[in-house]
Amino acid sequence: QARLYMSVYLAQFKRGWSHTAVYLLRDRTDEGGNQAFGFFKPDYSPRKAGVYLHNLTTILSDNGTLVQPGQLGYSIPGEPATVHDMLLQNTEGTFQLLVWGERLKGADRVTVRLGGTHASVKVFDPTVGTESVQSLSGVDSLDLTLSDHPLIIAIPRK
Repeated sequence: QARLYMSVYLAQFKRGWSHTAVYLLRDRTDEGGNQAFGFFKPDYSPRKAGVYLHNLTTILSDNGTLVQPGQLGYSIPGEPATVHDMLLQNTEGTFQLLVWGERLKGADRVTVRLGGTHASVKVFDPTVGTESVQSLSGVDSLDLTLSDHPLIIAIPRK
């Protein structure tokens, strides 16, 4: 559920939707049945959905306005139908390439070509935390294994 919510928000944003709502912020306690789909438990402690969404928005957070967008000639050759990508850029000029999979089982292995050699690249996984899980130097491509959640590739503007 937590991983699905991240995919929902990313897919809707990529489609140009400015609003996407998930019905339950906090689990309900006033009716029977399975009411455990909120971002928070009844005691307001976060569920994984809340933690993962917080991590995702923290990694992508930016308070400024990008004056002059750059370009990144990236590609994902042979991108499977279950893999999606979206390129963002923050006000510091760093590109944030989001690549996510929507598999219920298994994984897709893809190569992301970065359109040239970059001095430094960081990979973030919001299911792990807000710090990078991998730092690379002098790379022009990287291999990713994608299953059911996004990875963010941070590439400083040249």
